[in-house]
Amino acid sequence: MNREESLKQFKENMAKNLAEECKVKFEENFKENEENVKNLIIDNMKSLIKKAKDFQQVIEDYKIAVFQFELLRINILNESYKTFIHGYNSLWYLDKDSIYEEIDLKFLFEPFIDLKEKLIKEKKIYMGKVNNYDIQEIIFDLAVECYNNMSESARNWLWNLDEEEWMKESSIQDFYIIKWSEYQGESETIFTMDNKEKNIKELLELKKQSEEKLPFVYTVWKNSILENGDLTKQNMLFINFKGSKLKKIDFSESDIIRSQFKDTEVKKCEFKNSILIGTSFENSKIEDCNFNNGDCRGGDFRKSELQYVDFGNANLKNSNFTNANFTNVSFEGADVEDAIFSEKDIPYIHLTPEQLQTIYIDGGNEV
Repeated sequence: MNREESLKQFKENMAKNLAEECKVKFEENFKENEENVKNLIIDNMKSLIKKAKDFQQVIEDYKIAVFQFELLRINILNESYKTFIHGYNSLWYLDKDSIYEEIDLKFLFEPFIDLKEKLIKEKKIYMGKVNNYDIQEIIFDLAVECYNNMSESARNWLWNLDEEEWMKESSIQDFYIIKWSEYQGESETIFTMDNKEKNIKELLELKKQSEEKLPFVYTVWKNSILENGDLTKQNMLFINFKGSKLKKIDFSESDIIRSQFKDTEVKKCEFKNSILIGTSFENSKIEDCNFNNGDCRGGDFRKSELQYVDFGNANLKNSNFTNANFTNVSFEGADVEDAIFSEKDIPYIHLTPEQLQTIYIDGGNEV
């Protein structure tokens, strides 16, 4: 066999199974240490913010606009598996005064050290046609994949980050973004905050942009008054309306997945046929709104006030309505499997016997 054939066989017959075993072990490791990793991320963000505050004694107006968690390939190669959390100002990579903290994640990536040893041993039968560089590339690709897969958990941990007192320091810009990536590589946004109040004109202006640019995704419209707008058939993934007042806005047939309506007043709005998976309406006031045929799986309606709301034929699987208040709310034809309701509300929400068989009460056992 020539080198190309040898490398192909090595990857298919040796590396593939070993890499899969390594990935499973990493995922198990991450699951066991998830709380520890969360605390490391939070603690290092706090340290970075303090460092930025101290740096303001040198550059008075220095503020962090981008927090970026970055995995360096050199730290995969040297098996330290240290990641950086970088703080950049609004210039991002052009910031000459960027600051950083190191996060030691070697305890998570121990399976990769074992994988490297096994691959080096297995390559010997190929008589030099598979080299250490080939093994490095296999390790790099898998380590980056596993690291990138952590971003969804990080997004969940930082879901309400703006409410933390330590994020209200003067060393942070009013607009800031948190990213997850390889060092100066392609990045994924996991949180955005903009504390500037905005208006409906600014929101509707985004419709003029190309859909390919995802103009609504991860935008923030916090503490704003927004009335009378057509936002049908839009991609609004991770959009944030926290604390705002929304009135007569049509969101029909839009993708509003994992978005924020927490503490929001929502009045006479349409969500018909919209996808609202994992979206939060916690502590919101929803009045005279239509969620007919909406996909609201995993929705958070805890402590919300619902008046004249139509959930007809909506998918409400795994949604949480504990401690919500209901006035003339329709669940006709809705799928409420594994949805959670407070015991006090059961007599007043008019679920059918079939629906009652599938819900949870106060997070307890199924009815």
